[in-house]
Amino acid sequence: MTCVFCEIIKKEAKAEIVYEDEKILGFKNIHPEAPVHLLFVPKKHIQWNDEFNEKDLELLSKLISAAKKVAAEIKINDAYKMIFNVGKTGHILHIHLHLLGGWENDAPLHNI
Repeated sequence: MTCVFCEIIKKEAKAEIVYEDEKILGFKNIHPEAPVHLLFVPKKHIQWNDEFNEKDLELLSKLISAAKKVAAEIKINDAYKMIFNVGKTGHILHIHLHLLGGWENDAPLHNI
């Protein structure tokens, strides 16, 4: 089965990239659920059902740090949400972090 996030990481599929370092890629979600909706993925394909080692846990920490950094850079750090979908909540198994924000008024109190 093909992983669309792996294709984006390899530059085989297009995405509007907002962040990249040697281990993490951040890009705009093509189906945004907020004024700003970005996705952050480890460049290594990891799934929630995988056995995590220390390096995998470090990658998850780097996802959060990258999203926090971008939130500050694009000035949405007054109110934003970070969401991991696990299991049957999404159709892409590659671990990814959603960064949602940019609301003009109050941020929604419910989770998306």
